[in-house]
Amino acid sequence: MEGLHKIETTYSAAFSAQNYISKINHDEYNPRGSSVNNYTCKEEPNIRFRPYMEDSSKLIDSYLGDPNQGYFAVFDGHGGIEAVDYCKARMHEELRKCIQEFPDDIPQAFIKCFQKVDDQLRLAGAITSGTTATVAFLRKENYQKVLYLANVGDSKAVIITSTGADQLSYDDKGTDSAEIDRIVKGGGILIRGRVAGQLAVTRALGDHHLKTSGVSCVPHVFRRIITPNDVCFIIASDGIWDVVDYNCIRANKGKSSLDISNELVQRAVASGSQDNICVVTVCF
Repeated sequence: MEGLHKIETTYSAAFSAQNYISKINHDEYNPRGSSVNNYTCKEEPNIRFRPYMEDSSKLIDSYLGDPNQGYFAVFDGHGGIEAVDYCKARMHEELRKCIQEFPDDIPQAFIKCFQKVDDQLRLAGAITSGTTATVAFLRKENYQKVLYLANVGDSKAVIITSTGADQLSYDDKGTDSAEIDRIVKGGGILIRGRVAGQLAVTRALGDHHLKTSGVSCVPHVFRRIITPNDVCFIIASDGIWDVVDYNCIRANKGKSSLDISNELVQRAVASGSQDNICVVTVCF
């Protein structure tokens, strides 16, 4: 990514004392953003438990050539990395085309974009592999900064305010009553909280062998006007959220996205996360 400063990080001595040695990752940090104040992505393979990394992200400041627009996404793959790699390479381009088609209806642009990418993954052979997708699009509307968030799967997005935290995304899981109802009414199959007894998430890109069993590519889309009370938003894979309660996250305007991401990864590892970790933090 252009304009991003590469950094290398390791865990503090406190975590090393727990006999955990992290693989050194080339994380991405921009301390001076255009559409936002600063932003960071950190990835932790968690090689003690996972032999390969299936989480990834895409960050684009000045998205579509507009310094007031940003694109920030996290993808958490399953059954292989192919769907993640494709979404990382193509999702922002397909969204660009859909925004051009629906400039005044961003939710519709997101829905069409997700459907197009899912169709492309089918043609590319993503039959038994897939990915979550949590994608944020930030822009100015009538002098207000507005955040649009679209997601399938359980890579959660939260917004941190000066007084607490709010979840922006929807967790698509086989234990969710609304998703259970949708799948059953559509003639799909849920076994032990998994679609066809196989997949724990009920919406995803790819996974075409399970589309007739209830897996949907249609995203939930949310819109939020950013206020001076909002500090940052965080998108992370379930390697964070399985062990970290977002209601416990505290941040203020003086804390950088790098500080917040570092703390989240360290807390997740210390709390026993056994999954790949990818976290994107964007400070307003």
